[in-house]
Amino acid sequence: MITPTELVLIVIAIAILLIWGPSKIPGLARAIGQAIYEFRRSTKGLVEEEEETKKTEKKQELDSKEVEKVYELAKRLGIDTEGKPLSKIVEEIEKKLQEKAKTEAY
Repeated sequence: MITPTELVLIVIAIAILLIWGPSKIPGLARAIGQAIYEFRRSTKGLVEEEEETKKTEKKQELDSKEVEKVYELAKRLGIDTEGKPLSKIVEEIEKKLQEKAKTEAY
Protein backbone atom coordinates (compact mmCIF):
# COMPACT_ATOMS: atom_id res chain seq x y z
CA MET A 1 0.00 0.00 0.00
CA ILE A 2 1.33 3.46 -0.89
CA THR A 3 1.44 5.98 1.95
CA PRO A 4 0.30 9.57 1.41
CA THR A 5 3.90 10.80 1.63
CA GLU A 6 5.04 8.40 -1.09
CA LEU A 7 2.10 9.41 -3.27
CA VAL A 8 3.04 13.10 -2.95
CA LEU A 9 6.66 12.33 -3.92
CA ILE A 10 5.51 10.37 -6.97
CA VAL A 11 3.23 13.21 -8.07
CA ILE A 12 6.05 15.74 -7.64
CA ALA A 13 8.43 13.53 -9.65
CA ILE A 14 5.88 13.21 -12.48
CA ALA A 15 5.26 16.97 -12.45
CA ILE A 16 9.01 17.66 -12.69
CA LEU A 17 9.31 15.24 -15.63
CA LEU A 18 6.43 16.93 -17.42
CA ILE A 19 7.61 20.50 -16.78
CA TRP A 20 11.35 20.22 -17.44
CA GLY A 21 11.62 16.99 -19.38
CA PRO A 22 14.12 14.18 -18.91
CA SER A 23 17.04 16.08 -20.47
CA LYS A 24 16.97 18.92 -17.92
CA ILE A 25 16.69 16.78 -14.76
CA PRO A 26 20.46 16.01 -14.38
CA GLY A 27 21.28 19.74 -14.57
CA LEU A 28 18.52 20.52 -12.08
CA ALA A 29 19.78 17.84 -9.69
CA ARG A 30 23.34 19.18 -10.05
CA ALA A 31 22.16 22.73 -9.27
CA ILE A 32 20.28 21.52 -6.19
CA GLY A 33 23.36 19.58 -5.06
CA GLN A 34 25.59 22.66 -5.48
CA ALA A 35 23.10 24.79 -3.55
CA ILE A 36 23.08 22.29 -0.69
CA TYR A 37 26.90 22.19 -0.73
CA GLU A 38 27.16 25.99 -0.59
CA PHE A 39 24.60 26.15 2.21
CA ARG A 40 26.48 23.58 4.31
CA ARG A 41 29.81 25.30 3.65
CA SER A 42 28.37 28.67 4.69
CA THR A 43 26.81 27.34 7.87
CA LYS A 44 30.03 25.52 8.74
CA GLY A 45 31.92 28.81 8.43
CA LEU A 46 29.41 30.54 10.69
CA VAL A 47 29.68 27.80 13.31
CA GLU A 48 33.48 27.96 13.26
CA GLU A 49 33.36 31.76 13.53
CA GLU A 50 31.01 31.54 16.51
CA GLU A 51 33.26 28.99 18.25
CA GLU A 52 36.29 31.24 17.67
CA THR A 53 34.39 34.20 19.15
CA LYS A 54 33.53 32.17 22.24
CA LYS A 55 37.19 31.13 22.65
CA THR A 56 38.32 34.76 22.36
CA GLU A 57 35.74 35.91 24.91
CA LYS A 58 36.81 33.17 27.33
CA LYS A 59 40.49 34.15 26.90
CA GLN A 60 39.67 37.80 27.55
CA GLU A 61 37.74 36.79 30.67
CA LEU A 62 40.76 34.84 31.91
CA ASP A 63 43.04 37.75 31.10
CA SER A 64 40.87 40.15 33.10
CA LYS A 65 40.95 37.75 36.07
CA GLU A 66 44.74 37.63 35.85
CA VAL A 67 44.93 41.42 35.76
CA GLU A 68 42.75 41.59 38.87
CA LYS A 69 45.13 39.17 40.59
CA VAL A 70 48.11 41.37 39.68
CA TYR A 71 46.41 44.43 41.18
CA GLU A 72 45.48 42.47 44.30
CA LEU A 73 49.05 41.24 44.72
CA ALA A 74 50.39 44.77 44.27
CA LYS A 75 48.07 46.07 46.99
CA ARG A 76 49.14 43.29 49.34
CA LEU A 77 52.78 44.20 48.74
CA GLY A 78 52.01 47.86 49.42
CA ILE A 79 52.52 49.07 45.87
CA ASP A 80 50.51 52.07 44.72
CA THR A 81 48.69 51.15 41.49
CA GLU A 82 46.99 54.48 40.87
CA GLY A 83 47.52 55.72 37.30
CA LYS A 84 50.28 53.21 36.48
CA PRO A 85 50.24 50.90 33.48
CA LEU A 86 50.11 47.18 34.14
CA SER A 87 53.67 46.63 32.92
CA LYS A 88 55.03 49.14 35.48
CA ILE A 89 53.05 47.48 38.27
CA VAL A 90 54.45 44.07 37.29
CA GLU A 91 58.01 45.50 37.34
CA GLU A 92 57.45 46.91 40.82
CA ILE A 93 56.05 43.59 42.03
CA GLU A 94 59.14 41.82 40.70
CA LYS A 95 61.42 44.31 42.47
CA LYS A 96 59.52 43.92 45.75
CA LEU A 97 59.67 40.14 45.54
CA GLN A 98 63.41 40.23 44.79
CA GLU A 99 63.97 42.52 47.78
CA LYS A 100 61.96 40.22 50.03
CA ALA A 101 63.89 37.20 48.74
CA LYS A 102 67.21 38.95 49.50
CA THR A 103 66.15 39.97 53.02
CA GLU A 104 64.88 36.47 53.80
CA ALA A 105 68.08 34.89 52.44
CA TYR A 106 70.19 36.83 54.97
